[in-house]
Amino acid sequence: MKRLTRRNVLRGLACCGVAAVGVDAFVVEPRWLSVTERSVPVPDLPAGLEGTTIAQLSDLHLSRLGSLEEQVVEAVRERQPAYILVSGDAVEKSSALPALTELVAQLRGACRATVFATMGNWEHWGGVPFQALHQAYKDAGATLLGNEGRLVDNAIVLIATDDHCTGGDDLGAALRFTPETGDVRLLLTHAPGIFDRMPAGALPFHLALAGHTHGGQARPGFALWTPPGSGRYVAGAYETSCGPAYVSKGIGTSVLAARFGCRPELPFFRLIRA
Repeated sequence: MKRLTRRNVLRGLACCGVAAVGVDAFVVEPRWLSVTERSVPVPDLPAGLEGTTIAQLSDLHLSRLGSLEEQVVEAVRERQPAYILVSGDAVEKSSALPALTELVAQLRGACRATVFATMGNWEHWGGVPFQALHQAYKDAGATLLGNEGRLVDNAIVLIATDDHCTGGDDLGAALRFTPETGDVRLLLTHAPGIFDRMPAGALPFHLALAGHTHGGQARPGFALWTPPGSGRYVAGAYETSCGPAYVSKGIGTSVLAARFGCRPELPFFRLIRA
């Protein structure tokens, strides 16, 4: 029988600690959704838009639907956002498009929200054609945007760009959309490094949304790494050259199916009069 010594006890405790971290990182946190809620002040916001809620889904990295996606649908059902904005990396390959269509259909069934999306780097890297992705969203009643803008419900100016990380973005082209009406200006993009490339003289946004970083995905008190295209951004709220911005930690994982100190995030934003 092996003699019990202080060294053996410490070694055993260290092994238990490593095992606990592994279980948390690979089993617990990746399936444990965090819901965040923030208010977005908008000067002279019309009374009819007060309390309007926007949900942001980012970095889903879907292959199939599971318990995490069920939590997302339930959170949306509870909060009833008027708009859902998908900030890229929904899928990594074309074979996952049916799962994306099913998820978006479930989300729209849960809250009847208007859904817009843009592309991320993984759709480009995975060779997912824009038209195929566009059709997958369209089949669920949603709209995929490239470098373009839309006037939504005659009240919200939504400017979207393709992915900055892979060079698909054209912010100048998107900003050429300048409707005469619109009380709220939103920017939807994937990689947040684009926030610091706002052309001089461009109107600021009331809220700019991005993902891409996964919040670092593994954070033992700080982000060990963020992908190219992240710029200075990791996660959370920032003041940028294009106005207030929020970088989501995202829902899914990429490369390594683990999260540590960085749970999946589903942010909700509530418009209020400033």
